Amino acid sequence: MASYLSLIVPDKGIKRIKTALEAHDLLDRSVKISPATPRALSIHSPGPLRVKTPTHEAARPPKQDTCHPRSGDDTVWFSIPTGFELPAMSHRIEHDEAVRARNAVLNRIGIADHSYIGASTYNRSRLGATGSNPLVRALREWLDLLELKGVAASATPNFFLNDRRWTYTLYSPMILLPSNFLSNESWRQLLAGPFQPHLPELWCIICKKFKVTHIAINKPIPTKASTASEGDMSEPNILRSPTDLTPLHGDFGKANLPPTEENMPCAVWVSTVQNDITQVWAPMYTMFSRGNIGEKTRLLNILPPTSAYGVEAFSRKSSGSSAVDLYAGIGYFAFSYVKAGLKPVLCWELNGWSIEGLKRSAKRNGWTTKVVQENWHRDDMLRHEDLDDTESVSEHLLIFNESNSSAAKRVETLRPQIAPVRHVNCGYLPSSSGSWDVAVQVLDPLAGGWIHAHENIAIHDVDRRKGEVVQIFRDLVGQYQTASSRAYRFHVECQHIERVKAYAPSVTHVVFDIALLPDKLERQSVTTT
Repeated sequence: MASYLSLIVPDKGIKRIKTALEAHDLLDRSVKISPATPRALSIHSPGPLRVKTPTHEAARPPKQDTCHPRSGDDTVWFSIPTGFELPAMSHRIEHDEAVRARNAVLNRIGIADHSYIGASTYNRSRLGATGSNPLVRALREWLDLLELKGVAASATPNFFLNDRRWTYTLYSPMILLPSNFLSNESWRQLLAGPFQPHLPELWCIICKKFKVTHIAINKPIPTKASTASEGDMSEPNILRSPTDLTPLHGDFGKANLPPTEENMPCAVWVSTVQNDITQVWAPMYTMFSRGNIGEKTRLLNILPPTSAYGVEAFSRKSSGSSAVDLYAGIGYFAFSYVKAGLKPVLCWELNGWSIEGLKRSAKRNGWTTKVVQENWHRDDMLRHEDLDDTESVSEHLLIFNESNSSAAKRVETLRPQIAPVRHVNCGYLPSSSGSWDVAVQVLDPLAGGWIHAHENIAIHDVDRRKGEVVQIFRDLVGQYQTASSRAYRFHVECQHIERVKAYAPSVTHVVFDIALLPDKLERQSVTTT
């Protein structure tokens, strides 16, 4: 019987590791997360452990989201099944193989520190593989319905069902299946035969099991988009369009449908809830990354500064902060700022489908929006026609359907009508460096603030890149201080590096928290704001 890798994780680390595994289709849903057994802890423990035997009450995963075990004797350890199959091994080499597999999995999901995570093994029983996973039960029901005949003796239903990890994600009213669904050699042989015409029956069974109306296969968002000529993937995919989504069942809308008012009802709109925030999007035309939940959660803790040298000391208003999201999408990070209390949040987004999703999401969350079209300003291309110079912006989100290259002029014009901009999010991959110039300009010129710069970087190159990024921002700050004669000399430093998730083998998605603060604010940390 095959053995699989399980990660031994302290209770406080369950949420982070589970989310990272799910984002890379490495969580084995057929086996439950459970307290680690003494045998599991004996294979490879993360350092010298003092383990408390968990009770049923302690076995419930807590809500904390850090990955550092508690000190003393109260640490409770859990086994998270990965579905990562290990080679046949004897007990003599089990330890080394488990550790090697652990390192490979953690590197893939972007966890750099392996010291607090142990490794163990587990076996899938027939009941575990088919009894607890509703997708597996749907497959078995379909196979039983077709009464497999004429297939090689080894190609029994159990062989097919246990041949791979059966993962899925529910975004009502859609179920999203992984890119490798039904793609291994066994299934290809099966579907090449007389069973291909019966796939619609499988889709109907899945829809009934999960109470959904649409099924699709998920694939990564390409960094390049096809051009009009010959479909060459040569242009940057700046709209982050999910061109590789494969609909299997249900009407998702036509590909490349323009985002007009007439076409909006033609798309299927799905939703999910993260951090008590509802997000809505059209999967045929816009992307959603559940792997960003860690960064979204972190931003929820970024509140307006309240120190003596914070917003109130420098503001033209009595209190409050605003934020700018230069790549808003459907509101991944913008919504975290709104929920954290920043108002307004100024968003820039080119994709009309994303803006529609942002508007629908905001409405579901009880937030107000106003959309500014590219041609929706006066001849000087600065002011919104409907905003009186003496009135404050009342909406939670002010959305600009235009290139973020216009953001600096827009924000400069709106400063009398908004709270100081203290946070700027630059959430574009593989690098947001093209927006850093604008990001420096939109921060409040007196109080400064923080720029959250996203990049994909080789794991071993993060520290070196940090130095380069800080120097780039210092150069930009010096350039604009000279040009605008700012009253305070800004200090620039990287206060934090957040490793969000793995993007590719040995490549990780990171966020540099770059603080641009006057000398008096130099000691103020983003983690306390």
